[in-house]
Amino acid sequence: MPALPVDDQRRGRLLSGLTACIAEKGYSATTITDIARAARVSKTVVYAHFRGGKDEMLLELYSRATDGVLQVLTEAADRTREQGLPWRERLLEVTRAHLGALAAGPAVARTLVVEIPAMGMAALPRRREVLDRYVAVLETTSQELAAAWPDEVRPLGPGLLRAVVGGINELILARVERGEADRLAEDAPLAADLLIGLLERRP
Repeated sequence: MPALPVDDQRRGRLLSGLTACIAEKGYSATTITDIARAARVSKTVVYAHFRGGKDEMLLELYSRATDGVLQVLTEAADRTREQGLPWRERLLEVTRAHLGALAAGPAVARTLVVEIPAMGMAALPRRREVLDRYVAVLETTSQELAAAWPDEVRPLGPGLLRAVVGGINELILARVERGEADRLAEDAPLAADLLIGLLERRP
């Protein structure tokens, strides 16, 4: 993988500083001074890279974090397809990969389900874009499973999948509120059951 441009490396360092501050005291209590201290730079450097201040930083952190999680999700879907796993196992593994990616960065999990929603309308377009991308991955997966197991699986449209995503987000939020974001992968069977219950054809 080629080295990132110096500017992007610095932005990444600043975002790591923001992540550390969120983990320590939460976003609302975090100041630009805190971020600069955590990143070991001056406040001038922070504003040189993020003229919109910490709100701009939070939105970029959200974008980068969700890009990473969605990549993990997509790769897991591709991998389980190639392995030829039964459809229920595929859903479990995809869900485990998703929640495992969040568990690996508890502060990022908090950012996704607590801090970004608290921004209100300012973050809504970005949240909607991310949700739509997540739903699209699940919709493609449900269509593939329905084509491979037509007697057992029904394809789901985006409406029902959004409802499932909302339910999974509530599981994530409950873990974060309890300070257990690092244990999110333990909820994979329950989250997978939500998907399986909707996908499974019944007599």
